[in-house]
Amino acid sequence: MGVALAVTLAAAAACGAYRFPNGPSPRTGTVTGQVVAWPCAPVENPQTVCSQRPVADQPVIFTSGSGQDMTTQTDSNGNYAAELPVGTWKVSFKGYMRIISGPESVTIKGGEGVVANYVLDSGIRLPAASPVD
Repeated sequence: MGVALAVTLAAAAACGAYRFPNGPSPRTGTVTGQVVAWPCAPVENPQTVCSQRPVADQPVIFTSGSGQDMTTQTDSNGNYAAELPVGTWKVSFKGYMRIISGPESVTIKGGEGVVANYVLDSGIRLPAASPVD
């Protein structure tokens, strides 16, 4: 019985070290998502507000705690993907657009993926002032 257990553990350990071709390595993980902007136009009909528009060719910047930057770019549909080293990365966008919705940082675990979608303020209008008590 002890020999069978040792063989099973050795086989499991060998499988755990296997890396699928083109997959992330155990020291990296992937982050994917879509970037959209809102509002879509300076003047919108209140009855038919746009549902957001994909942001094409937008740099997505990931900054590690040690200050290392890694950048990817959205495609024509606002989708992006990046393979990053394990750790927590602050997310920012180049230019004037600010994040309305989406995580300010992503935590990458070895061999795993995380999805982070963003809604950015298009800058077409000024944000509404916060109410005063």
